[in-house]
Amino acid sequence: MTAPPYSPRTVVDGTPYFPEPYSLNPLPDDLQTGLIPVGVLALLSVLSTLVLITFIIFRMATWKLHYRTFLGYNQYVILVLNLLIADLQQSSAFLISFHWIRTGMILAPSSPCFAQAWLLHSGDVSSGFFVLAIALHTFYTAVHGKRVGQKTFATTVFCIWLFSYFLTGLGVGLHGEKYFVRAGAWCWVSEAYESDRLALHYIWVFLVQFGTVVIYIITFFMLRHKTRQLFALHAATGDRGNGPNIATIKSVNRITKLMTLYPCVYVLLTLPLSAGRMWSMAHHATPYSNAYACVAGAMITSCGWVDSLLYTLTRRKLLRDTMPNAGSSARRTRGSDWDNELGSKGITHTRTVTVEGGQVMDTLAPKDRDYARPPSHPSHSHNVSSATWERPASPTGSIDPILSGRVTPAMKKEAEVGTSEKMKEDPEKSDQITALPKGWVRHRDR
Repeated sequence: MTAPPYSPRTVVDGTPYFPEPYSLNPLPDDLQTGLIPVGVLALLSVLSTLVLITFIIFRMATWKLHYRTFLGYNQYVILVLNLLIADLQQSSAFLISFHWIRTGMILAPSSPCFAQAWLLHSGDVSSGFFVLAIALHTFYTAVHGKRVGQKTFATTVFCIWLFSYFLTGLGVGLHGEKYFVRAGAWCWVSEAYESDRLALHYIWVFLVQFGTVVIYIITFFMLRHKTRQLFALHAATGDRGNGPNIATIKSVNRITKLMTLYPCVYVLLTLPLSAGRMWSMAHHATPYSNAYACVAGAMITSCGWVDSLLYTLTRRKLLRDTMPNAGSSARRTRGSDWDNELGSKGITHTRTVTVEGGQVMDTLAPKDRDYARPPSHPSHSHNVSSATWERPASPTGSIDPILSGRVTPAMKKEAEVGTSEKMKEDPEKSDQITALPKGWVRHRDR
């Protein structure tokens, strides 16, 4: 189907605009009514995301009052924060629907039309990329038991934004003002550029939708397989001191479930509009009904308030499993010290104690294993029988068997340092880890 020409232009209040279908004057009654819930839900998403983004940034600025470690080093929180920013762009685009309702027309080229199309395109793509990033990050930490380096993580976040704006601005650079016009019930990429729609938007959205489903299926089965394998090994050997950490297993499962919610929301709320667009392309640009467009628009603009609600409801559980323990007596840490922090509760690490020659050797991290403390009191001595199967997960550098997928036979017996937790009203200020006795002694490598 050949797209209609952009001329002759229609004049409204002395200003020339594109003719139909690139502009719409007047706005049909069904769109006048259907855009109202779209605008209302967009307003709800804008307000909820703005409030939550402000709250997270405020907590980052005042982190010393609430956490042991800078909140910005929590990669799960940063990924959710960026997803909320992307949702804010997307919902702000649909907020312009109130302008079309007020004027009774959708006109292009115009500033409101360009703003709506830009925010919608960049918001769609960036939110999809961050959903995919959440899925990949969860897979990497839960299955492989590793943590992405801060520099790599920050670079990845920056590249996601850069690539999202590149995909949005490329079409504008190639086609100018003809690229963003009225497309259905709002402004977006012109139907004259279907190949650009596919290459710069649809292919990435469907890649995210399909990719996240595949990633979480793989994550589920790999974790299930590793769990069964390790528990079977434990049952066969009876070696509880070197077996899987149940506390860590539970933490992994909790984090995986929580982070799965965001991709599920994205897929469910964006699929109707994406499917409608693809159906239209498959049927020679046959437009779907205005009613369907408004329902699909109302669903996709709900991503903001639904994601905000999810984070609000799961925030305490997420921080409890991923943030270091709070407390005025705990030393503050920097980003480079995150993986070595004794008091944090990361899901990818285990704090172990090696008993060798009557001495207790506490493993801080792979790079700090030359630190040890000889026992100064009989209560600090441990043997294999004191190892506990239900031991707390620890965030230090050592990797728990449930995450590494293997249990290495050791020449030295290992036992876990017992810890105690004090639950307070605010989970962010709870889970105080009992400090080890003072008087650390540095030993040279043998």
